[in-house]
Amino acid sequence: MVQVTQTEDEIKITIELNRLITRKPDIVLLPTYLKFNNPPIFFERHLVQEIDEVASFCRIFKNEARIVLIKKVKGIWPEIFKKLNKEELLQKRLEVSDQVVQRNKERDEKALERYEIKRRNEIDREVRRETAMRERVKQFHEQACREAMTVAPKETHIKPKNESNLNGSISARSGNRLGTPIAPPPPPRSLPALRNAAKICVSFSSFKYDTPKRESQEGLPRPFVVEDMNNVREVSTPGTATHS
Repeated sequence: MVQVTQTEDEIKITIELNRLITRKPDIVLLPTYLKFNNPPIFFERHLVQEIDEVASFCRIFKNEARIVLIKKVKGIWPEIFKKLNKEELLQKRLEVSDQVVQRNKERDEKALERYEIKRRNEIDREVRRETAMRERVKQFHEQACREAMTVAPKETHIKPKNESNLNGSISARSGNRLGTPIAPPPPPRSLPALRNAAKICVSFSSFKYDTPKRESQEGLPRPFVVEDMNNVREVSTPGTATHS
């Protein structure tokens, strides 16, 4: 269901949607042409007068699509859409397709031109940044070379000749003022005398502790004793005598 209403400024077309929109519909707006394609819905019309295709817009709602066409010349149109036969409609479609192709081509060229301008500006900005960085590095290098070539005067502990006169003038100027008396520095402390060389005698006491040898190192066989709870007897080994 399509509902068309108009005012002096605009034309409002409401297209009822019988299902939820799952993809972006194909909408074409030209000065004298309108197409809304979202299968199975297809709406195509040729306008009697021209509209402002840039200011016109389309909004998709849950149950309807609302297309608002802004008129170039304000006023009430006696007829909004043209009535065309089949042949004229086919001819108009060919013209519209050529216009759409030309418009898309111009739009792509403008987009490419904008991209080239943006890319050129980015390159110029990067070149300026690199140039400024190189200039700063060059200035830093030149300053470092100048500092390295500059010879600083060495500091010495030799008092200048006119230091005594300077101190005398300062003391004469400060003679009229009362100041805190300066205590004399303490005398230097004498170092303790060094000890004389001497010998230290150390004696160690002798101590000997005999460690018992193992059975295998004694060289004499020992009897093997078998212990029993009731009787205790010895088992003789070769080379030994048993006692009962």
